[in-house]
Amino acid sequence: MDETVDPSSTPAHPAAHGIARTWARALLTFEPADHGHAEAAARAAYRAARRPEPSEFIWCPSPWAALDLVRSLIQDGQVPLVNAVRRTVLNQALSAARSPLVDRVSDTERLSAFGEFHYHFERKGFYGEQRYDGVDGRYDLMERPYRCPPVLPSERLALRPVLHAVHQTYRHVLSPAWSAIDRATSADYTLQPAWYWSDEHGLVDQNDEARAVVRYSTPDLNDRFFDPAWCFYPDLMVLAAIDTYRRVFDTDPGSAWQGCRDVALTSGPWWPFPETAVMSERPALLTLDEQDRLHADDGPAIQWPDGHHVWAHDGVLISPPRSGSATSGA
Repeated sequence: MDETVDPSSTPAHPAAHGIARTWARALLTFEPADHGHAEAAARAAYRAARRPEPSEFIWCPSPWAALDLVRSLIQDGQVPLVNAVRRTVLNQALSAARSPLVDRVSDTERLSAFGEFHYHFERKGFYGEQRYDGVDGRYDLMERPYRCPPVLPSERLALRPVLHAVHQTYRHVLSPAWSAIDRATSADYTLQPAWYWSDEHGLVDQNDEARAVVRYSTPDLNDRFFDPAWCFYPDLMVLAAIDTYRRVFDTDPGSAWQGCRDVALTSGPWWPFPETAVMSERPALLTLDEQDRLHADDGPAIQWPDGHHVWAHDGVLISPPRSGSATSGA
């Protein structure tokens, strides 16, 4: 039923390259963050989530500094609004963009797509996210399926080249950098409430349309239980999906997603709290090889304004060939 197709072998929609370039560039740029535009966009994101605007914005010079602040706020009893301000709003936008396509197909087409959709997840091992309860109680998504509408063949054809391109950039640039960050925050589950998908250790959220759509359209995206970049900052994949519906299918995701979109295009990762928005600067240095993989021969491949840095070759995290830690900026 479902087969793995190389996205490069499938003709892409004329707009796909531009969409992919937009969201890949959000990962690749080391232009300084635009504080004014990012803060205005964050306020818009709070309003879209029907939350009071933050009373302060704290700009951190690196993701390390940002996560230190996030940890401190959580330990002080503040509750992150990641689910309300980012995840829920983007899910609603994606659903609004998809619904006209699903509504106009016949029951037969919808049923056929539903079967292929769930067969894919079962065969790929995503059903139930292979969660275990205790020792041997695996939850199977054939018993607990996603409740969102299945992805139609036309949707997947349009999404695959875009999400594949963004994911490749994500895999070769964002993931190595955040793997380095994870070495400094390893086993610190204090930060789990600030994850974008905070149910990563529980049962699959059957209503999370964005995760279902992204994972179905990128079959090479394996389950990322402990990848900190995936847990904290998958926004670009979801934003690219919404943008694909808007530009390829000419559907309307509404205006609520625009705040999250504009923050992603003007700053580094961010975390909303009830009164405080934690913002992070972009890297001051980022070098790639000819295949757009994080790479440098004789120095850090990526470095932030506070000196934290990461060494990488061919998109793979390495330790620096001198004293000091790749995660400490020493």
